Amino acid sequence: MEKNNELIETEHPRKSKGVKIEREAYAVAADLILKQIRQEEDATLATLIAEAEKTITTYPNVAWLVFHVKLDLEAKGFIRLMPSRLKKNVFVLRLTSKARQKGKSFDYYQ
Repeated sequence: MEKNNELIETEHPRKSKGVKIEREAYAVAADLILKQIRQEEDATLATLIAEAEKTITTYPNVAWLVFHVKLDLEAKGFIRLMPSRLKKNVFVLRLTSKARQKGKSFDYYQ
């Protein structure tokens, strides 16, 4: 697969500087993250990374990619980090109403 070298700069929830990621890699990771959170009520960063390492084979350092895309989706208001109701000292990811709007397509990297 030929990679698109167009780079986008991510955002960080604490307004610090993000990182630059290839647009195609970002889209693959963002789709995986949002799909996994929709399917699994208590999705954690660890479960997202484990799933990504099984399915994303075209990019090196998948954990780094998933972590930074997750931060960007948080900063843009698509997902939020919350304490788990079931496990102490565990944080889970939830979709926000912005990400749940059905039928509305959105561009993650605007």
